[in-house]
Amino acid sequence: MVKAFEFHVVGELLDVEPEMLDDVEFVQSALVEAVLRSGLTLFDVLSQRRLEGGVLSIAIIGESHAAVHTWPDRGLVTVAISSCKDAESTWQVFIELKRIFRAKRHKAIEMRSGIPLMERIEGLPVEALA
Repeated sequence: MVKAFEFHVVGELLDVEPEMLDDVEFVQSALVEAVLRSGLTLFDVLSQRRLEGGVLSIAIIGESHAAVHTWPDRGLVTVAISSCKDAESTWQVFIELKRIFRAKRHKAIEMRSGIPLMERIEGLPVEALA
């Protein structure tokens, strides 16, 4: 059995109050809190307000990175987390962000590096994906 060496969670937090999504300090503190509460190692965080509105914030963590991008006009936060620690702590960052942003809905997927995707698609030849 092939073991994963990095875990990725990519998703969206939906129906979030727009006011908090344009607040650089709030977005950055939300990301820092989510990373720390998940037991990951925070090295640094960089946050920037976008000219079009919203905030982009990325945390450099000992295990890889976590990032959020807010869309106040849509009440949306896009989230991308990668960690070589384990799937549970990677998901925990997402769950903490959902709680902090008080998202009413969410969508997310998980991917695992080191497990070839083709092994998951039974009977589908590689040429079918080209």
